[in-house]
Amino acid sequence: MDNLINYFLNKDPVGSFQEWYADAKKVEQNPEAMTLSTVDLNNNRPDSRTVLFKGMKDGQLTFYTNYHSVKAKELDENNEACVLFYWHVSKRQVRIQGRVTKMTAADSDKYFNGRDRQSQLASYISNQSSPIADKDTLMKKLSDADQKFQDTQVPRPGNWGGFLFEPYEFEFFVYGDYRINDRFLYKKSHNDWIITRLQP
Repeated sequence: MDNLINYFLNKDPVGSFQEWYADAKKVEQNPEAMTLSTVDLNNNRPDSRTVLFKGMKDGQLTFYTNYHSVKAKELDENNEACVLFYWHVSKRQVRIQGRVTKMTAADSDKYFNGRDRQSQLASYISNQSSPIADKDTLMKKLSDADQKFQDTQVPRPGNWGGFLFEPYEFEFFVYGDYRINDRFLYKKSHNDWIITRLQP
């Protein structure tokens, strides 16, 4: 494939992504912002939101959320998903398609226990995506939980944890002058990656 080296790409898209992410961390305001798209099978429509990318584990992307959230319920029904990183300063984006599975409880515990206490409390009290009367009610729940665990570790709620996103397709996109953009598509075939240059 022509000129891959010019874009800091190689035959391994996972390694290439990690290098791009490392570069983005140097200049981008929110390099870990990751748009996660799922499908609502009940209404046959796509759904997207921004989550935080939390690193790689065994070649898989990781993120954390409430397992009762809309996105988690949609992933339970259909674990096919797509994520998108857009890095404005770097003039790059990466689109990744893959399949999502839940992380082990032990790995979720390890991450949760390393979070700051306020974030732990927020995850503990929130039934994400469910209605609530007003913010005062939410803040009262937070205050009550703070008092409850004043002298002890905040436990990870069973409905909160991590996901592993296993990629089978990457598209690396570099913005060019006059919309002459460079796009490289990696598709997994058995244990190999097939690389194709796409038109802008």
